[in-house]
Amino acid sequence: LQRFVNIPAMNLDETMGEDDSSSSSSEGMDDSLPETSHADHKSNGNDCYKKKDYRGAIAHYTLAIETAKAEIEDGDDSVVKETKPLLATYYGNRASAFNMILKYKEALDDCDASLAADPSFTKAYFRKAKIQTTVGDLDGAIKSYSLGMIRDPNDSKIIQDKEEIATLKQRLELSRDLLAKIRDGRTLPSSVKRDAMQALRQIEIVIAKCSAWNEASLVKLEALVYLGRFNDGYSLSTKLMRMGMSGSSDLILLRARCLFGQGSLDDAIKHLRQILAGDPDNRSAMKQLKELRSLGRKKEEADTAYKGRKFDEAVVRYTEALEMCPVTDGSAYRAKLYFNRASANANLRKHEDVVSDCTEAINLDDEYFKAYMRRAASNLIIGGEKECQEAVRDYEKALELAKTEEQERDINKKIRSARVQLKRAKRKDFYKVLDVSRDATESEIKKSYRKLALKWHPDRHSSSTDEEKKKAEQVFRDVNLAYEVLSDPQKKRRYDEGVDEQDLDNPHARPDDGTGSMHGHGGMGGLDPEMLFQMFMQQQGG
Repeated sequence: LQRFVNIPAMNLDETMGEDDSSSSSSEGMDDSLPETSHADHKSNGNDCYKKKDYRGAIAHYTLAIETAKAEIEDGDDSVVKETKPLLATYYGNRASAFNMILKYKEALDDCDASLAADPSFTKAYFRKAKIQTTVGDLDGAIKSYSLGMIRDPNDSKIIQDKEEIATLKQRLELSRDLLAKIRDGRTLPSSVKRDAMQALRQIEIVIAKCSAWNEASLVKLEALVYLGRFNDGYSLSTKLMRMGMSGSSDLILLRARCLFGQGSLDDAIKHLRQILAGDPDNRSAMKQLKELRSLGRKKEEADTAYKGRKFDEAVVRYTEALEMCPVTDGSAYRAKLYFNRASANANLRKHEDVVSDCTEAINLDDEYFKAYMRRAASNLIIGGEKECQEAVRDYEKALELAKTEEQERDINKKIRSARVQLKRAKRKDFYKVLDVSRDATESEIKKSYRKLALKWHPDRHSSSTDEEKKKAEQVFRDVNLAYEVLSDPQKKRRYDEGVDEQDLDNPHARPDDGTGSMHGHGGMGGLDPEMLFQMFMQQQGG
């Protein structure tokens, strides 16, 4: 009892004097202490209960029980008849205190002891039914309500509570049926999320009444997995393991799926091996283990090709991995595969494919910092007005996700450059004029210039209409101006930094910050288009 409350132990023999020499020197004073009655112990317990000192209440109720039991053992029939109903209430009160500190087994034992002392104590049946509901013994709760209602059949609240138990059972079965259909593939892929959400709503109503029912929480965990809420599912699985379910294969299997859903392939595999170590015939664990192992090997092949700069092969292997990766559980892992394929495509300068893959990754993980950064860079290389606008938005989102001051400084710089490019995209873009990407090599720029200059040279259009001649002359001038800038490393660098084309020859001109303010004076003179063309053709030997 001392573990519940600090009540000093008392040796009754020591409180009774054997002779006058052990008594006080004061004549006529009785040293014996009055014995505390079970009613007093109960009153002390009630005081503790009201103060929410439930352990102290349990200690006092225990003293009341022991005192009453001793009185029954020593008393005559009238004492037994009078005390047993009181003993039943003491057990009932202690059951309530045990319930408050989540000691449900002890609470149920006290309910049974209360009914053994007094089978007519109706409140004990109803108290037991509520505790049985909390721990998920719904059939037992219905039985306890029925026994109590034999003696009190007209209590509307009790009738309602009993009916609610039957409804909870229906909700539980509905949740289990919905999840079983998903598990067995009897639900259309388009309906999985809807049915899982319905199952979650139903089981959460059950758990609100059956808060200590681990099996119901396991149903909730499965619903969370099918909804892709892997972080919530992992947290719930941790809670259930701490509550004594660490040996449950069903729990560990769902926890493995949560880990894979978070992108932790290796940890998921470890959990599946743990299941098979204790249950080698577990088909679900074996199937998932084989799938994840194969997926891991395929990703390793893709990573090896990427590191070996075999980017075409890497794209193929990442594509194969994506085809193998489970759609339901593998959102985070699929996002990684899409991003890795985007990285390979970036090295192949397939920037439309990069944008597409990064978009898929972001759809799966809307806080994928690297995907926003890579998509923005590829959109800028594509260089259209729409792409530049999207690049600015991606960099701004990345800025929200940045975790260090260094990242913030770098992104702010990129945002300024992207805004400059956006402003330029609304005007003449030399890269577009030459029909090359912003990461074009020197040889690609020369090749495109030669092709376009020959196509639009005025001599090729001598027999065209005046309007066509005028257009050809204008395009020819634009092509030559673009080549003059992009073929000169210094001018190209300044142009890429955002210096306006009319200020490229001005060494004091500063980049346009995208706000419309002017930072330079003077202009770009430029070479005569025909002269530039002739110089180029002579250098090219034709």
